[in-house]
Amino acid sequence: MVESIFFMLAKTMPFHLFAYVPFWNHLRFPKRVTAVFLILEQLLYLGLFLLLTHIGVSIAQAQFVAIPIYGTCFFYFVKMHWGKVAFLYIFTTDYLMVIAGIVTYLGKLPGSFGVDSWQAGALILLLFFLTLPFMLRYICKTAELVFSIDAPTIWNTIWLLPLFTSIIVLLFTYPVTETNPRTLFARILLMLCMFLIYYHILMIIHQIQKQAAAEEQARSLEHLIQVQAGQYALLHSQMEETRRARHDLRQHWAALRGCMESGDLDALADYITHYGASLPADSGRTFCKNFAVDSVLNFYAEKADALGIPMEISFQMDRQTLIPEPEFCVLLGNLLENALDACSGMEKNPEASVRSGTEKNPKASVRSGAEGNRKHVSGRECFIRVKARQNGNSMLSLAVDNTSPQAPVMEGEQIRSSKHDGFGMGTLSVRLIVKRYHGDARFQWKDGVFYASVMLNP
Repeated sequence: MVESIFFMLAKTMPFHLFAYVPFWNHLRFPKRVTAVFLILEQLLYLGLFLLLTHIGVSIAQAQFVAIPIYGTCFFYFVKMHWGKVAFLYIFTTDYLMVIAGIVTYLGKLPGSFGVDSWQAGALILLLFFLTLPFMLRYICKTAELVFSIDAPTIWNTIWLLPLFTSIIVLLFTYPVTETNPRTLFARILLMLCMFLIYYHILMIIHQIQKQAAAEEQARSLEHLIQVQAGQYALLHSQMEETRRARHDLRQHWAALRGCMESGDLDALADYITHYGASLPADSGRTFCKNFAVDSVLNFYAEKADALGIPMEISFQMDRQTLIPEPEFCVLLGNLLENALDACSGMEKNPEASVRSGTEKNPKASVRSGAEGNRKHVSGRECFIRVKARQNGNSMLSLAVDNTSPQAPVMEGEQIRSSKHDGFGMGTLSVRLIVKRYHGDARFQWKDGVFYASVMLNP
């Protein structure tokens, strides 16, 4: 019995622990707590194994009690999408199938050891440690690809491919006998082929996702360049107006001086009144110290103003962005564009305003010229709220809230686009940028309002 216990421990425990390696930083509990649970899990397995063999169940049948115990605990302890967990766990099972097949074949040769003997257990451990460097490298590289692919719809089904392939290999290569070594070689070669195929499938998916993200970032950067070009053109126009005003000021000064020298105060008052009425309204707004970020905010504030959508902006941020300026502007632009798209199709009603809050005076407001055009949805005034606060040189929180008539369709962490059949690339771009700089992005819809929150912690 002791010999059988050693064989079963050698056949199951190393491979089960190996399965935790890529997920060691994605555990539901602290590592010490997980280690205690693994010990209790092993004791439970041994207890059930001894009980089953004691009542007459064969060792070959009793070993299958490891499947529900190890599998259930593994899926519970690992905190990640279950499809990703299943995909990698199947490869660990295939690793065990190959090693067990080799030992079974050698154990059945004439004059050799038994298939559940001390020698069989020791050989399993020897083969495990000899192949461990290669398998660790393979499983860690595969896990990197798995973790980098954020596509819940893919992971809901793609794990079935290695599962069905493994079942087919097992059906056609079982049992492994000493008289037919071709079944053993076929199992080894088919498993190696499967490892290579699915690794390259992951590579292809990863490259496609990177390409889609790069295309979205290029599109966002192009849009950002257009925004900044418009702001530069506006600045140039304002400089020209200032130059003309300085030239005209001499003429106005001459007219005012003439009224004063003649003592005609009524004419002086009338001239000042008409001159004041002819001055253009002061529409300059500064939301942020950083010129590029301020250009993005002004661009979308003007678009919201033209559409009659009230927008409140409070941006308390240093002149230097925490992450590269182009990426921060892409992130902010995507959030504002999504908010504007959600609000732009709503019904119109009287009055609209855009309130701006700068670092010096977050409560300051600027009235919009789009009077008679305020929008409502479901009895609620349409709005966009943009708030940013920087804490020192290490953290920045950004929130963009807007009214939204319908809850977006969310699949896992991804949001279905309202413009086309597929996922929204704007939110995907935001998640990729935030993930790159060790931050967090969350999207939630509640009671007619969509909440987008970003935390940057580079």
